[in-house]
Amino acid sequence: MGKILLELKNICKSFGDQEVLHDFNLYIMENEFVTLLGPSGCGKSTLLRMIGGFDSPTSGDIIFDGQLINSVEPNKRQINTVFQRYALFPHLNVYDNVAFGLKLKKLSKEEIDKEVLRALKLVQMSDYAYRKIDTLSGGQMQRVAMARAIVLKPRLLLLDEPLAALDRKLRQDLQYELKEMQRELGITFLYVTHDQEEALTMSDTIVVMNEGRILQIGSPVMIYNEPSTRFVANFIGESNIIDGVVPQDFKVRFENALFDTTYQGFSRGEEVDVVIRPEDLLIIPKDNAKITGVIDSKVFKGDLFEINVIVKSGKEYTIHTTKNYELGLEVGLDIDKENITLMKKPGLNTFTGVIEDDYFVRVNDEMRFECLEDDTEDFSEGSKVIVKVLTENVLLEGDVDDADFEGVIKNIKKRDMYYDVYINVGGVVIVASTSNPNHKVGQTVGIWVKPEKLVLLEEDNSLDTSTIEALND
Repeated sequence: MGKILLELKNICKSFGDQEVLHDFNLYIMENEFVTLLGPSGCGKSTLLRMIGGFDSPTSGDIIFDGQLINSVEPNKRQINTVFQRYALFPHLNVYDNVAFGLKLKKLSKEEIDKEVLRALKLVQMSDYAYRKIDTLSGGQMQRVAMARAIVLKPRLLLLDEPLAALDRKLRQDLQYELKEMQRELGITFLYVTHDQEEALTMSDTIVVMNEGRILQIGSPVMIYNEPSTRFVANFIGESNIIDGVVPQDFKVRFENALFDTTYQGFSRGEEVDVVIRPEDLLIIPKDNAKITGVIDSKVFKGDLFEINVIVKSGKEYTIHTTKNYELGLEVGLDIDKENITLMKKPGLNTFTGVIEDDYFVRVNDEMRFECLEDDTEDFSEGSKVIVKVLTENVLLEGDVDDADFEGVIKNIKKRDMYYDVYINVGGVVIVASTSNPNHKVGQTVGIWVKPEKLVLLEEDNSLDTSTIEALND
């Protein structure tokens, strides 16, 4: 195992009442290409700005090469940033843009010339050294921005969606060039994008984020083939997600049929999410299939057909195939066991509560949740309701004064990359799933849940699949 270059410990960042990053823990190895992948607004760029020194965390530590750098100025960190909008000096030519940082370091003219020409050669811009910036294309300006960053030989290069403004063909070309450049330079790259293709093409490690939290960390192959949550499965490519039950190791039952799998370790009879990628579903003659259905729609996408098949249960399956099938055709579906992924169902807290008149629901004297006004309008004050919230949406605060309520940790269980923290609040246990490994049994913690993450149901209402999906959204 290599050396840890960057470590983020319990990073939280708030802008006013809005928390952008929550309890964020991550380490990055030297010479690694790591990509932060997630939808817009999930906290990727905010995290990059804090690592670069352009912003500070509300709490938590940024450790670079073993040293705490929270208060170190940007120009004194061995870290450079390439921005989406290039940030080039329009009054300087290409050479002078790249040389700017070296001149501030007061290097000799010979040293500057040697390093600038080397950097321009690396980004294939040697012939443009004395061109004006406003005569360059977007792709050429991005190469100049890369050269200006790497010429200073940083140990860590931060790239904030640097290819987002470029056309598709140029983006694809530069993806391969960036990966090759990283290997040649031996610099650690931390890349931010919401483009799944970029992340899968370039990365050694992908960190999938949503709403300021890490959902999964792994290699591109692992992230794609073994997503840990519904969000990851749907965000990284397309997925068919089906309710299933595990009767025993290496078996799963769904659509009233039993299938072989490569999975073991689930409890006997445990309900699971079955994930199958569209390219892994095979259309076969209906007489030979465990699952049958009718082709309801198809779309030609250039290199394949996207076909939707409605099966007997009413569920719609999406299949990617190079063959053109007729609409209305009754077909069978088949899946190799290696292409079936099983995921644990999301953890869920369920409580009985009472609606209060100020958009709150009270579970007991110590546990009280704020709700959205729209969620409480169908209930009168004093109504008894079922309160449901996913364990991953229960957030823990070190400072109990900033929390909705507080409790004492009674137990901690490791689950995949998460820790399920069991907290006693006035005799009622609430479970929080967190990536923070530093919580301890007996510790008092603050607890809060965003109002939009709560689901309120009438007392006799059960939680169906659509409600689970709403909670995940």
